Amino acid sequence: MAKPNTFQEWYVESSYQEFVRREGAPLYEGSALEDLSALPLADWERRGGKVAYTRLGNQENHNLQIIEISPRGELKPEHHMYEAIMYVMKGRGATNIWQDGEPKRTVEWEEGSLLAIPLNAWHQEFNASSDEPCKILFGTNMAQAINQYHNLEFVFDSKFQFKDRYSYYVDDFFASEGKVWNLRVFETNFISNIKNLKLDPYPERGNRTAIMRLSMASCSVGMHVMEASEGTYVTAHRHGPGAHVIVIDGDGYELLFMPGDEKNRRKVPAKPHAVVSPRLNEFHQHFNTGKGGYRMLAFRGGGIRYGSGLKHDPARTAQSKDPLAQWYKIPYEQEDPSIREEYYKELEKNGISLRLAPLDQGRG
Repeated sequence: MAKPNTFQEWYVESSYQEFVRREGAPLYEGSALEDLSALPLADWERRGGKVAYTRLGNQENHNLQIIEISPRGELKPEHHMYEAIMYVMKGRGATNIWQDGEPKRTVEWEEGSLLAIPLNAWHQEFNASSDEPCKILFGTNMAQAINQYHNLEFVFDSKFQFKDRYSYYVDDFFASEGKVWNLRVFETNFISNIKNLKLDPYPERGNRTAIMRLSMASCSVGMHVMEASEGTYVTAHRHGPGAHVIVIDGDGYELLFMPGDEKNRRKVPAKPHAVVSPRLNEFHQHFNTGKGGYRMLAFRGGGIRYGSGLKHDPARTAQSKDPLAQWYKIPYEQEDPSIREEYYKELEKNGISLRLAPLDQGRG
């Protein structure tokens, strides 16, 4: 590597962005993308197939990697020092997972499957279809890891094995039915179809909503599956940047707005494979305008198993009621009435008769 002579040569704005340029891949930015499965991808020399990356929400802690594998195609094996959870948007196939010196384990997947890749274990993906490409995405903290270490040899070539995370000799690692540890907390390493995952009621976020928070392969990427029932929308809320909310079933739209700028709300149409990733403190809401449930998969900061020391802090719990707090949510009765009026017009256009309970009954 040449020795820098000027500040411009010395300063690296983003090791992650340099990596994406080195991959020869597109980097998609913004706060929302309407269809991840339709994005143009680039030929991927390093692993084969096609690939693109994201930098959503104006942050580089978490990102998505979108991949296409040609019919009967396969990717080259890799392992890495960042977390990766695979979601299958289209198609069917299989992934081999292994540690050096151990046999390979094969996990078959289909559209809607969610698979955890254990940290730094080898993995290789295969398309089982002879005539259709498959499209998969990985929710990762790749961007954070590359920016933290700014050394691709360490990120992709480290020999350390996290045997506490994965070994072939744990027979039911991917076959277990999983374990419910608490209300809205489920541990598993593979879900064959998250569209069928049982969720727990979540009235704190809105009328007739449900959620299940996921812990997979002891990873440090937080995940949950949330659903807004027919005729329902989620209260406006905000938090730190980095969350990626991907629609996996149903029809609806998303609203995004910054505090104090409610008149400039952005409305994003949302069908399966749409994603929103709010910026720091940007309010967002999820609206179901179709028949049946509106289901979303979220990748976000902080795994559910290992806390940061603040998880049970009473002050943080109280933040949801403090309008100045980062984690504040706007109750139905305090939001701009035009939000519900516009939503009901959408329901009427679609022939949906279900409505939320009137606000004067003390419920939303």
